[in-house]
Amino acid sequence: MRLGMFMHPIQDFSRGYHTLLMEDLDVIRTADREGFDEVWLGEHYFLPSEPFASPLMIFARLAAECPRITFGAGVVCLPQKHPAIVAGEVAQIDHMLKGRFMFGIGPGGAPPDFEAFGVVDKNRPEMLEESIDIILELWSTDPPYDIQGKYWSFQVKDNVLPHIGVGKMTEPYQKPHPPIMLPSMSRGSASARLTARRGWHMISANFVPEDIAVGHWRDWADERKRLGLPLEPHKYRAGRTLLVCDSDEEARAYLASPDCALRYYFKYIIGLTGHGGFVGMLKNDPDMPDSEVTVDYCLENIVIAGSPRTVAERLAAFRDKVGPFETLIVSHHDWVHRSLWERHMHLVAHEMMPILRDLTGTRHLAAERLAAE
Repeated sequence: MRLGMFMHPIQDFSRGYHTLLMEDLDVIRTADREGFDEVWLGEHYFLPSEPFASPLMIFARLAAECPRITFGAGVVCLPQKHPAIVAGEVAQIDHMLKGRFMFGIGPGGAPPDFEAFGVVDKNRPEMLEESIDIILELWSTDPPYDIQGKYWSFQVKDNVLPHIGVGKMTEPYQKPHPPIMLPSMSRGSASARLTARRGWHMISANFVPEDIAVGHWRDWADERKRLGLPLEPHKYRAGRTLLVCDSDEEARAYLASPDCALRYYFKYIIGLTGHGGFVGMLKNDPDMPDSEVTVDYCLENIVIAGSPRTVAERLAAFRDKVGPFETLIVSHHDWVHRSLWERHMHLVAHEMMPILRDLTGTRHLAAERLAAE
């Protein structure tokens, strides 16, 4: 079983953008040092609490400093960019990382970004599929290109000079292309079935209740079976919101404190999803009133907190219900207090994960592959 981290990130913007950005670089360095296998970064423009406009720029900055971890875009919001720009930038970063890259894509999740880029009323899932199909075509064919789509149309025909390398889109380092990932967040998510059909990877969001995550794997598996395809559980990543401390008592005390980073985290998510009309993804019961989705409700129903053994046992029970995920994705939160969250990362990687692997009968697949190389 592999271990990854997902960074929206969601942090208190009043602490200042530069402070948050430098701190987030330290988080990724720490993840690499502690033995995390993957780190996924979000992409947002008009969200000061989620201050990554370009995860690819972060990856380029840290490529040499973090020599072992795999970097994942989580996600590139395809409706908001021209497919040719995405194809070129992703191919470049894949070469810079020598294949330590996973290409997460999505329709976007930030209402102010939708407004700014003029896609509020567009069919963003349809735009996503058209965009990725164009990107894959550019990577797999030679010019001339004549792309005629519903949302994007362009040509490269009159300026093609193969003998001097003019007119062709750069191809990625990985062949035929980097692994593609699409996250699932909502109840009955169409994304789970789409990833199953296309053979992509999937991350089930860390902030959804257990029953929604159960549905993600069920829908994935149903779609794969319907098409006569293997289940491929190595492509399924389960996200969870964790707090691992030396003791259950320490975890409870931190969750109860007013400056707990997880309190800011869920206050923010409740506010954003409530404004966007999709707060239902936080509900155990779809019929519960929006007013009952409070910070304390989220801490009680979504967060798994405690000692390494307590968290490992709860995660093992979660896996029994949700499905046989082979990568656990732990969410990152504001480093308040930094020493506590650095200790959390160490305990997750070195104490909690070995217990979880023992309880689930899994191994550290990434470490075995590195040893074999």
